[in-house]
Amino acid sequence: MNRRQALLGAAALAACAPANGHIVAPFPMRRGVNLGNALEAPNEGDWGYRIEAAHLRAIADAGFDGVRLPVRWDAHAGSTPPYAVAPDFYRRVDEVIAQALGAGLKVQLDLHHYDVLMRDGPGSRHAERLVGIWRGIAHHYRDAPPELLFEPLNEPNGALWTNAALIALQRELVGVIRARNPERLIVLGPGNWQNIDALNDWRPPEGENIAVSVHYYEPHAFTHQGAEWLGENAPTFDRAWGGEADRAAIRRDLRSATRWANTHGYALQLGEFGVNRHVSPAQRALWTRCVREACDAENLAWCIWDFAGAFPIHDSARQAFIPEMTAALFDQ
Repeated sequence: MNRRQALLGAAALAACAPANGHIVAPFPMRRGVNLGNALEAPNEGDWGYRIEAAHLRAIADAGFDGVRLPVRWDAHAGSTPPYAVAPDFYRRVDEVIAQALGAGLKVQLDLHHYDVLMRDGPGSRHAERLVGIWRGIAHHYRDAPPELLFEPLNEPNGALWTNAALIALQRELVGVIRARNPERLIVLGPGNWQNIDALNDWRPPEGENIAVSVHYYEPHAFTHQGAEWLGENAPTFDRAWGGEADRAAIRRDLRSATRWANTHGYALQLGEFGVNRHVSPAQRALWTRCVREACDAENLAWCIWDFAGAFPIHDSARQAFIPEMTAALFDQ
């Protein structure tokens, strides 16, 4: 048995039985990594990272079974119907997906950073454009293998996106995807940046092969301390993290998420979690290990943010994984 098989053993893959009695298959990508700061930038490379085939092979060899691929589709799509994505951009995304699948990885294809949609809200031309973009993506990847998952909208947020408005949009997105991909897994999340607490008042639209993903960066003041993209709003954290109360809060939060998933009958993923690079390696690793161990205890799939961006587990200069981070993710 190799390392990956040990990680993805029978206990990790066992189906769960929610309170309603419906048997739910677990989220198929169990141990993933986000390829952040690449195709989610306005143009790949703008934020200092480009995806390489060697990176995908290294990810597979390290024991991960999939990647989440955040893509800023709206920066490469037309502004009028049918909102077609530029062919050259499709070719680049196709290349990365093919390389990942070829390395034996699942791919969670995500639409990231549609900020103007969050600002303008439901009923805006951008809501219509989002649906049109996904109509095209669904057609483009209609013959892709089932190891390609769709995540139509990352971190919905803002006062305009009430639960009713978000569910209505997600229902429409599911409809256009299902027209070309009747069985592909679709990953959806609640509002408020996909926060765990937002699960309580939200439900995915009805349908088969729908899974749920939430994100976790608590306490935000710890995980985002010194984050340069927040400018003067970057938080500070004036103590070492890791006491029993800190650890208990993580266990409690993730237990509440899995309780919701089991009650309502959805496969669940922790789709993002991480600590930015300005925090000491020891503190980053300690928090990451605590979250990962809580996920494992709850049989919860996880996907670390990120490979080589602002929350790295890989050192681009040395072209090697950061040992403290891989130990936090995989060592028992």
